[in-house]
Amino acid sequence: MPKRNLAKHLVLWTSSLLVVLLLVKSRPVHAQMDLREYYDRDYGYVFNYPAAWKLQSMPEGNANKDIRLMLQGPNGSDFMVVVDKTKQTLRKTDFEDESDRTRQVDQMIQQTIAQIYQVISESIKAVNMKVGERRDLSNDFGIKFYIATLNTMKGGKPIIVAGIHAFPFNKDYSINFTMTTFWDPTAKQDNEMFTQVFNSFRLKGEPQTVTGATKPPSDNSDNEDSP
Repeated sequence: MPKRNLAKHLVLWTSSLLVVLLLVKSRPVHAQMDLREYYDRDYGYVFNYPAAWKLQSMPEGNANKDIRLMLQGPNGSDFMVVVDKTKQTLRKTDFEDESDRTRQVDQMIQQTIAQIYQVISESIKAVNMKVGERRDLSNDFGIKFYIATLNTMKGGKPIIVAGIHAFPFNKDYSINFTMTTFWDPTAKQDNEMFTQVFNSFRLKGEPQTVTGATKPPSDNSDNEDSP
């Protein structure tokens, strides 16, 4: 399950990133880009990213026990991988019952929203946070889901904080791929690229899919927790 150290790292990172988001100048995203594949041999996850983006891997050690890498895109967009040592292995047999799995995954999603996304929203002093689409992406490789939130900022553009959270079976860690960026519905080209990178995240052996697109909620939504 999500741990406090994961929330702490994401809060500190997102709070620092807010300053960058407020100062960054707009840079265009080109339709045709050279995509590279990043594969983490230690923790078995893969994602694609434009070669022009800045990727910084973070070696493990006493100074850094959780953050694996940071990826900086245009217009203040950033992606980060945090590996959280759960000390609790999930077994595939524990999730064979479909109805029980649905209940357990829903509990994990609700806990993640409360312990991570709500804390981040408060740390960046958002006026309001709305939870967008929540989807169970679990398969034979592990429990996996994604969450998208839209944070309304006072006197500024809304900020998306979204993440894919994967708990590989028979492993004692979770892998969290998070994205933070301004939400500008008119920047279609940028949004398509961000979505492409976000959706490319997968565990080793998983086929790449385009079904996990982040969909921030409408500003007109009255229910903060409605998908």
